[in-house]
Formats: sequence, structure tokens, C-alpha cells
Amino acid sequence: MVRFLHTADWQLGKPYGRVKDPEKRARLKQLRFAIVEQLAQLVKTKALDFVLVAGDLFDSIEPTRADVAQACSAIGVIDAPVFVIPGNHDHGGVGSFWHEAWFKSYQKELAPNLQLLLERQPVQLSDALLLPCPLLRQADLEDPTAWLRHFQFDPAEKRACLLLAHGSVHGFGGESASDADDENPCGPTNRIDLDALPLDFIDYIALGDWHGMKKISTKAWYSGCPEPDRFPRGENYRSSQVLLVEVERSQPASVSVEKSGTSVWHQLKQRLNGDGDLAVLEKQLQILLGNRSGMDLLLLELDGYLSLEAGVQLQNKLEQLEARLLRLKLRDRIKLTPNENELQQLIGRSGDPLVARVAQRLLSLTESEDTQKAELALLALRELHGACGQLN
Repeated sequence: MVRFLHTADWQLGKPYGRVKDPEKRARLKQLRFAIVEQLAQLVKTKALDFVLVAGDLFDSIEPTRADVAQACSAIGVIDAPVFVIPGNHDHGGVGSFWHEAWFKSYQKELAPNLQLLLERQPVQLSDALLLPCPLLRQADLEDPTAWLRHFQFDPAEKRACLLLAHGSVHGFGGESASDADDENPCGPTNRIDLDALPLDFIDYIALGDWHGMKKISTKAWYSGCPEPDRFPRGENYRSSQVLLVEVERSQPASVSVEKSGTSVWHQLKQRLNGDGDLAVLEKQLQILLGNRSGMDLLLLELDGYLSLEAGVQLQNKLEQLEARLLRLKLRDRIKLTPNENELQQLIGRSGDPLVARVAQRLLSLTESEDTQKAELALLALRELHGACGQLN
């Protein structure tokens, strides 16, 4: 029996360009390196034979030398061989950084246990036969596992046969546009046809590219990424883990999930049907975040309606929230409309008839059939209310 970690999509050096604060970007980047330390401890605790990284060790085909050095230092601490294939982000064709002398120098000096698999040919181990399917370009119309369709397996082989591949599995929803998002689009390339493989001879298929954990069959799994990098798409989307696999020749693999990662990505949809629902939102945020700061990322989707004053309160809350979070991605569809008291403060200003007339005119424009004109009038009404509040 062989025991190993299946992991993928570390994407070390990921820049997190949509995070505005440079200090928060740097923290998120370092969390991805810190995950390697967790995996090193797991390998030691579980006394595993090796680690399989099914593509995208790095986020870019041009990682900085500093990122490569830090990655090699972290991998070098793992007390087991680490077998890596390139993925679409860090593909391994001629001319890629994997072939550069400076990379080989870091690998030799800092991570002698890192074994890079750049060729589609078997790798003989004492207790396993590795079948690597590296990506040699970012987008390939050819199935990277195609070389195995006619490979001559030895029927007397006693070692477990393990396939590593990076791409989209035919028939799995992860390849469809509906499962992509604006930060992680998918495409029609790097397709893997499992049905075309000689599955009787393969004992386990370690897949990368899909960032959520997914069991495709008893033999084929996506591990998902060990440190999350996107907001959840539903209750069944699982990220922030690696897979511990135990398998022997011609026997079903035993796969268990080991949690990993530090950052927490949330998605919250909340409808506010009036000012009183601000307290409901506050409670939901408390449940999600507790007293933590600097660890969470939140996609917050709001709709409904609030008074002008409650809108100010919401804005203040969002500013406080953004300071606590590593990232706040906001989809705000709240409609702010003045309540009776706020209208009276504007329209009933006997000592300031000009403001009253302007407020009355803006209020009538908010009912315009011209949507853009109505929105502008409402915005102006809110600004007028704020200005009057400062004068009072």
C-alpha cells in the first residue's frame, strides 16, 4: 500500500489584484506560502510516502525569483518527495522558467525533494508507478492524458498506478460557463476524457484545475485548492483542503479529506425591508465573522430599501467592515428613500423656502418614468438631506 497527499492549485505568488489595500494583498499572498508549512506537518504526522501536486504550483508562468525561492524553501521542509506537474498557470513548455538555470539552482539547493515532472512518460518508484500528464502550454486542444490510451501496461505490475493531470474532465459541470465567475473564467481547452483511458490499469487519478473538491469517480478526484481563492458558489462547493489517499494495486482507493487553509471566504445575501432590518444584518455578520479581523473575505449582496438616515448608518457599518476584512466585495442594490420625517425636514423648512422648493421638485422627479433621471433625483435628494443635516 502507498499513502500520499493529493493536492493542486497552490498558485503561489497570486497577486490578488482585486484587493485594493496593498498590505492586505501581501497578507493573502503570504497565506498561500504558509499553507506549505501545514502540509509539511501533515506529511510528518501521517508518515506519508510522498506528495502529488497536480498542477499550478505557481500562479504565473513568470513567477518572481523571490517567490520561487520562498516556495522552494517551504517545500524543502516537507519530509517526503514532492512530485509536481505544471498546470495552465505555470505550464512547462520549452522556454518556461522551469527550464531556467536559476530555477534549477533554487530547486537543488533549497528543495532537493522537489521532483518536477515535465515529460509525459512513466516515473518508476519503489512502491508506485506515476503517470504524469503535465501541461506544456497554457491552452492545449490536445488531451494531456492522450498518451496513455495506447500505453502498454504490464499486467504483472504490482505497484499502484497513479495518474496526475490538470484540466477539465469531460462531463463535469466545472467546465461550463455557468460554473465560472468573473475572477476565475474557464475555457474549452485542456479537456481530459477519462472514458478514453485504460481505467482497469489505473488505480487513482489525481486531478487539478477545478478549485473545489470534487469526486468524479471512485478513482478520480479533484483535490481543490488548499488555500481558498474564491467565494463559494453554493453549499456543495468545498475548498481549503487536501486529500489523504491510501491505495494498493487493483484495490479501491481510500480517500479522506484533511482541512487546510487560514483565510475564510463568505457569501451573504440579505434583503432589508426597512430600517429595522439593519439589526438583522448586524446579527448575520456577527455570526459569520465573530470577533475576527484580518482573516475573512466577504461577498455581500444587499437589496431592499432604507431611509436616508439608515443609509448613512449602513455606509458607516460598511466602512468599519471593510477595515476588518481582507476584502469586501459589495453588490449594493439598496434603494434609499426618505421617510415621512425626513421629507418633512426638507419640504417643511419654512425658514428656508429655497431648500423646500428644491426638495419638492426632486421628490417629484423620483417618480419619473425615465429611470436614469429618477435615480439622479434620488441621489440629489440624499445629498440635500445630508447637507441640511450638517447645517442644523
